[in-house]
Amino acid sequence: MPRGTFAILRKELNQLQNHQRMSIGEIAMVLYKSESQMMGQVADVSLGGIAFKNTGCRLPASGKIELDLLMTEQGLYLHNLPFVVPRKMLASKTGARAVLKFKRLDPKLKNKLRELMAYHIR
Repeated sequence: MPRGTFAILRKELNQLQNHQRMSIGEIAMVLYKSESQMMGQVADVSLGGIAFKNTGCRLPASGKIELDLLMTEQGLYLHNLPFVVPRKMLASKTGARAVLKFKRLDPKLKNKLRELMAYHIR
């Protein structure tokens, strides 16, 4: 994926409830100021899941953690993608790459994900 495409694992943020009405800059500032659990450059994405560079942290178990994708240059923001952490990722020590599987994406999120994937660099 192009540089500047980020996966952000974070706690629920009330400031993002109206993200549809916010500019990409406003969204980026809210995410930047929040205490994210983990943030990393996206390496690869598909309708099945995502791989991103791990910042040396352990992947948190899902639960109250939310996943966002942000591609600032194209103005794309995908809010609260449903995901699971594969068992082998939970059991492993921190690695250079984190992998998450998407679960039950609604049609709107699938379309936004397809739009984001259109910018994939080979």
